[in-house]
Amino acid sequence: MNFRWRSSDTTTVTGSSAQDIFVFGPFLLHAAQKRIERNGSPIQLSDRAFDILLTLIIQAGTVVSKSDLMASAWPGVNVDEGSLRVHVAALRKALGDGRAGAKYLSTVSGQGYCFVGSVSRRESAEPAPVRSPPAHDHNLPACPRLTTGRERTIEDISEKLKVQRFVTIVGPGGIGKTTVAVSIGHALLPDFAGQVHFLSLGEIGDAALVPGIAASALGLPARSNDPSGSLAAFLRDRRMLLILDCCEHVIETAAALAERLFKEAPELHILATSRELLRVEGEHIHRLPPLASPPEDAALTAASARTYPAVELFVERATAGGSEFELTDANASDVGNLCRRLDGIPLAIELTASHVCAYGVKSMLELLDKHFNLLWEGRRTALPRHRTLRATIEWSFNLLSESERVILSRLSVFVGSFTLEAAQSIAASELIDDDMIMAALASLAAKSMLTLNTGSTRYRLLDTTRAYAQEKLAARVDGRSMAQRHASYFLGLLERAGDETDQHLSAIADQIGNIRCALTWCFSDQGDRRTGVALTAASIPLFFKLSLLAECQLWVTHAIEALDPTAANVRYDLALHAALGSARLLTGQIDDLSVACFNRALELAEKTGDAPSQIRLIDRLHLLQLFAGNFDDALKTAKRGEAVAIASEDPAAVARMRVSLSISYHYLGDVAASRAYIEAALRRPGRDAKIHGDLPLNYTGRAHITLARILWLQGHPDQAAETARRVVSHAITANHPIMLCRALLSAFAVFYWNEELENYEEHIDRLVVETRRHGLATFQVVGEAMKGIALLARGEADPGLAMLKNSVEKLQSQRFGVVAGLCAPFATALAATDHGDEALDTIDRAIAQARRCNFMMEMPDMMRARAEVLMRRSKPDFLQAERSLTQSLELARYQGTLGYELRTAISLTRLWLRQGRREEALDMLAPIYGRFTEGFHTRGLTAAKEFLAELGSRRSGSLAAH
Repeated sequence: MNFRWRSSDTTTVTGSSAQDIFVFGPFLLHAAQKRIERNGSPIQLSDRAFDILLTLIIQAGTVVSKSDLMASAWPGVNVDEGSLRVHVAALRKALGDGRAGAKYLSTVSGQGYCFVGSVSRRESAEPAPVRSPPAHDHNLPACPRLTTGRERTIEDISEKLKVQRFVTIVGPGGIGKTTVAVSIGHALLPDFAGQVHFLSLGEIGDAALVPGIAASALGLPARSNDPSGSLAAFLRDRRMLLILDCCEHVIETAAALAERLFKEAPELHILATSRELLRVEGEHIHRLPPLASPPEDAALTAASARTYPAVELFVERATAGGSEFELTDANASDVGNLCRRLDGIPLAIELTASHVCAYGVKSMLELLDKHFNLLWEGRRTALPRHRTLRATIEWSFNLLSESERVILSRLSVFVGSFTLEAAQSIAASELIDDDMIMAALASLAAKSMLTLNTGSTRYRLLDTTRAYAQEKLAARVDGRSMAQRHASYFLGLLERAGDETDQHLSAIADQIGNIRCALTWCFSDQGDRRTGVALTAASIPLFFKLSLLAECQLWVTHAIEALDPTAANVRYDLALHAALGSARLLTGQIDDLSVACFNRALELAEKTGDAPSQIRLIDRLHLLQLFAGNFDDALKTAKRGEAVAIASEDPAAVARMRVSLSISYHYLGDVAASRAYIEAALRRPGRDAKIHGDLPLNYTGRAHITLARILWLQGHPDQAAETARRVVSHAITANHPIMLCRALLSAFAVFYWNEELENYEEHIDRLVVETRRHGLATFQVVGEAMKGIALLARGEADPGLAMLKNSVEKLQSQRFGVVAGLCAPFATALAATDHGDEALDTIDRAIAQARRCNFMMEMPDMMRARAEVLMRRSKPDFLQAERSLTQSLELARYQGTLGYELRTAISLTRLWLRQGRREEALDMLAPIYGRFTEGFHTRGLTAAKEFLAELGSRRSGSLAAH
């Protein structure tokens, strides 16, 4: 198809004349004049949009390819499909495509577009039918071209207005009240036979003039100072819609006039717009909400972003006037964030979008992060109060009383939401008491200067309003004292929450923005570092609860640097160093600084005789030593903690240290001692004390996950799996990222040993996501290693091996001590992919490292893995393999790890069967199998049963019963 059309052409290849007029629905399209009308009123279309529409109409019913449409609209110019989509979207909006059953343009996936409406054509030389001008006696402004996201609102208010007669559209400046009101006026012209009158009160300086101006607008002579009575008499029997726009600055007079007219003129319908309610009889309120914006951190594509009206408006304004801006998958998330930061306010979005080509989306977003440019100018034809963001907000600000202005500026210290109590703490003074603040909040909410969150008692300033109010606060002499009050208020709030339950921390979690703002001020040049130190210490539990560990390190470091060495700051010194060590530990910084932080905090706790703090710090130091592979030191630390706990006579502390002892013995390969300490801890669970910055997986959770591993090792695979599932389920229910990550990491071994990773892989994926989101570096790498092992189990050798290898190398570089435990599956995978020499070197180094640090927990399995590697080499060494398997079997029996014993016995059975040593294999495997009392559905026991059947076991009958 080679269709081309330009206004200078006289004939198209389809035979259509350029002088033709096309008629479809309520539209007339004049090809020669490049003009389109709806019911006699012109519609504004760009030249390119008009060319696209004409091309489609001329070939109505035929699919026109995208390339042909682009060639017709952009002859000789290379453009992408995004530009075409933008203009087609503008066409659909201009035609009302999809509204009230109208359908003109259809998208044919993968092909192009088709005009599907019924269309007729006539030559313009024919006299057009005479159209009587509509009998509309209205004075409405031109119908707004852009009503993005407001179509349903316009319909709803129109229907409400027909029934209820008196509706006030309420909302903050720039929300689009006038646009909606004018659009409603145009939509209702037929219903009122053209009797729709628009009265703009925005430019009236004297409220007393409102009735007279209203009378004059309706053609009534003003025969008195207050023509309200004659105006009511004039309207008494007339069916009319009266729009009173921008009532807020003349609210008393406008309200009185509207109420009188509503009562005395029963055929009159009134539509008012205001930033606050008129509060009169008959008034029905419609609060105009912001345009819907994407949620925070939403992963957006261009298509999904345009489902949000705020983004759609941004794109329409950014592309107005032929701009080259295009919404793409790459910039969609930034545009979504920009619209959300602008609170979904149409004016703010329009003003910002008009500068997108000059600044770029990302730069504009960065600019908003620093400050709002309230001076960006909008359309020259806009009302003065709508030409800049500043003018819009200043219009409302100037209507406030002096006390309201003061209170609003003081409230600008808050980021996000705040409570009545918080507002009173900040805004009160000798001249402003709590009752005045309550009244001011109610008034400011009524005037749309702040919002009251639905279903709560929290208030919030829109970001645009807050930016303006902050400028006013900065110009006041009390600006610094408000910042000081703000920091002190949240210090008190956190200190109270720190002494209570976790539920109280959850209740103030949404205040993290205010806390962050207060800390920023405290450590600034104008701030109060002493308050900053106290606020940081009080914030530690919340940072840990929200898993904001990197940010916690930042503020704690600032606070430590700000500590006054001459002051008695032991409490803060201890809390800050403990938190820094814990945050570094959980983010994978296993180094001397982390150890030094714990040692400093522990020294202070011992110096002050603070036994609970000693227990907590010993517990963390113990975990750090385990991560670093210092297992003997970790055992000594756990014994030290047990002694402190026993001396403190605190059952919870004793139980907690016994969990640490159990874990140490578990890593050292003493399974019996490990189980004894776990059972002792669980017999006296106690209650975990509330602590600052505590590692969030409580000791009962760690006890049960350790018990699950021991149960498997001792030959109870079903109990082990059930216990592990319960711990993971509890961690998921608790909705705590760090708790969940630790539970998932510890539970992995049970499912790996049971060879049922397919049921666990979804948890691995969640683990990787959570650790990335919260910056838990070491946990993330271990999670990626687990994912690699799962891929290998599914037979995806190449990606699984690559992921596992990369993870092992990272952990080794981070001095992660138990990396040797990952080397058994790594070496086995290397051997299976014909990397025999590398596999043997890997497992030999892992075994040597494990022996050096006494990491005996997985030594039997590493010896078994070494044998598997030796048997898979290009030149198998069966003698060395048998020796490794025999050593593995002996060590497993010595440790009492029946689970490892079975795994090794199966490998040894395979070797002996290859050598024809059937009787030896039977005599070795049968007793091991016979000691199991559960788990016969697991792959290990199933494989053993099959071997025994093959070997002709005399107990095959009893085995079949299982």
